[in-house]
Amino acid sequence: MDTEKKVQFVALTKEEIDAMIQQAALAGAQVASDAMMVGQRKSEKEKIDRRLHNTDLLLRNYRTLKASYENAVYKSKEGEVTEVLEDIMTMKDDKVIVESIKTSAKRTAIMVQHIDKMLDVYRIYCSKLSEKDKRRYKIIKALYISKTPMTIAEISKKFSVSKVTVYEDIKIAKERLSSLFFGIDGLRFF
Repeated sequence: MDTEKKVQFVALTKEEIDAMIQQAALAGAQVASDAMMVGQRKSEKEKIDRRLHNTDLLLRNYRTLKASYENAVYKSKEGEVTEVLEDIMTMKDDKVIVESIKTSAKRTAIMVQHIDKMLDVYRIYCSKLSEKDKRRYKIIKALYISKTPMTIAEISKKFSVSKVTVYEDIKIAKERLSSLFFGIDGLRFF
């Protein structure tokens, strides 16, 4: 048994060494580029998933947000805003709380108005398309928007479709609403 290692020498020209370096650099750049693309796609997917999640949250909480908006003491256009804010400030004398309430009320009002407008845009959009699209809008309205919510079973019965179809319609409608609620960030490109 030969336990000694044999050393071999290879002679390469400068051109061959340069070609090897160039091939290694190209391979490394390709791996880095691929890794960057994968990371970018993952980041975009997470962003879109977050938008869909936020669309779902906005729809599920629509009635509460709408009631909060309609019953809010703070309305930015009302004349007695200063009085209300002064009353609250005298109770705790903490401007942070007042600003938080004011900001929250404004944000809720803006969001509810935006949601209402985009739901109207979606209604008009669906009314010009197929019966499926009209049904999708009506399902969203029945489940999240109307004063009395319907269950999936009730919706399924009302529209004479399976529960699976109702869930598929909800998913498709939420994807479309996401693009309306959040603009270009709500679209899927992959």
